[in-house]
Amino acid sequence: MGLAYGACDDASAPNARRVGVLIGPDGRVMAWYPKVDARAFPSQALQQL
Repeated sequence: MGLAYGACDDASAPNARRVGVLIGPDGRVMAWYPKVDARAFPSQALQQL
């Protein structure tokens, strides 16, 4: 999943980057954020939805 959403560059990466992805009801990516703060992102995502 990390590869599919751009959180890691290859399957052998030891960790994924912390990115944010908003997925719409139709299953399509609505927005992608290259760097997020894990504490603040949930409220930011809810505001955008």
